[in-house]
Amino acid sequence: MIIDIHRHYHRVEGELEEYVARAQALGIEKVGLSTCGPLFNQYDNEGVLMAQEQYPDLFIGFGYVKLGIDGPEKVDWLYNHGFAALKMIMPRVEYDDRSLWPIYERAQALGMPCNIHCGILGRLRNEAGHDLSSRRMRPINLDAVLRSFPDLKILMPHLGQPWYDEAWAMLATYDNLYWDLTGVALLRRPVEFFTGLFLSQGEEVWERLSRRLCFASDTSEPGMMLGRYREILQTMEADDELMESVYSGAALELLAGPA
Repeated sequence: MIIDIHRHYHRVEGELEEYVARAQALGIEKVGLSTCGPLFNQYDNEGVLMAQEQYPDLFIGFGYVKLGIDGPEKVDWLYNHGFAALKMIMPRVEYDDRSLWPIYERAQALGMPCNIHCGILGRLRNEAGHDLSSRRMRPINLDAVLRSFPDLKILMPHLGQPWYDEAWAMLATYDNLYWDLTGVALLRRPVEFFTGLFLSQGEEVWERLSRRLCFASDTSEPGMMLGRYREILQTMEADDELMESVYSGAALELLAGPA
């Protein structure tokens, strides 16, 4: 079984059908689908609902919450409309700003894991009138969140690019923090970069943290991402048990409820 835990849905004609066909051919059985609105050339949450109606056995809805704009009632709305998890990116304040505590508290109470973008944010289609800063999305800004909400499971995508060491330290500290290897910058890194980072705190730390690594394709071609994951894991001499954990087990644990 393969779960693609982090996938986006763009406003591109035929993209959804093309992805579904490719995913089925690759053996991907479940997909965590999210959309982040027009700035990313993506649908809003209603697009995820439509995709779920079209492919109810495939897609798991991650509802987009606009941090600094939405309140905890948005979490309730998403939960009541069948979303299993939440997506957060481009916050108006740092992730650890206490004004956001009611949102995290509600997500924890409802057992909704959060995919929280960490790292640099590329240029968007139209940034006019929007208050953007990648600094607000550094991995360290999840520290107080994870401390304060120990039962809230968070997926940290992109390994915090470019704050890799910061991301790795966070993963080593919090058992309720999961991760993926998506992102253009990570795809350009040589395999040696990963081995150096993964072993930077010793083999015991890698063995522990690797159990929370989830397969994801984000916006990349899923077959290419499967190949990239396979290359990295083989270099790290991953056994069959770890491979199974990365391709499905960690994602199932992420979605299973409170930490």
